[in-house]
Amino acid sequence: MSAAGTYVLTVTGANGCTSTDNAEVILDDEAPGATATGGTLTCTTTSIMLTGSGNGSFSWTGPNNFTSQDQNPTVSVAGTYVLTVTGANGCTSTDNAEVILDDEAPGATATGGTLTCTTTSIMLTGSGNGSFSWTGPNNFTSQDQNPTVSVAGTYVLTVTGANGCTSTDNAEVILDDEAPGATATGGTLTCTTTSVMLTGSGNGSFSWTGPNNFTSQDQNPTVSVAGTYRAHRHW
Repeated sequence: MSAAGTYVLTVTGANGCTSTDNAEVILDDEAPGATATGGTLTCTTTSIMLTGSGNGSFSWTGPNNFTSQDQNPTVSVAGTYVLTVTGANGCTSTDNAEVILDDEAPGATATGGTLTCTTTSIMLTGSGNGSFSWTGPNNFTSQDQNPTVSVAGTYVLTVTGANGCTSTDNAEVILDDEAPGATATGGTLTCTTTSVMLTGSGNGSFSWTGPNNFTSQDQNPTVSVAGTYRAHRHW
């Protein structure tokens, strides 16, 4: 017989007398109610515990031929894990647990600049999706996104994302303090030569000072007073 219900047995004796009794056939097909939960792997969380529940024995399968009979096994590979719970009545129930890999880098970018005789400090600029950490010359460190520095060299930005993954980039700070090389030439005033042209050379803008509060921004000004004239060369 393969159906549940009440079965009645009747026994008839040789004397024609009868006797009856009942037999109950019960159907126990209740599923054991499997539930499975996964999680997320990151650059810092390299393994997680799967959690399974249900009324019976546990069996897991997953990526890379993974198998386990533990209720809550630990895994380190992303993918779909299938839990099968088998009840004492032989019935089974299944559920899936997803394990996700979040290893996206936070994308650090760093920009430096140039120090000069007049620009004695610059702001480094950093970008990325996370927290910022800079290192650089003379044991420089900073957690600011855009720190200000005054020493030339290579600065390294590390950005750490919420998933623990990191990304780095370098910012170069250059020192341009080369002198522009000023040279100045005068001349001689006489009774007939009442003015002379000063000549200046160098790489930049010109500024002259001299007797009687003389000033000029010309490269080659004309003067008519004897004395010492100074040429100043600026970037």
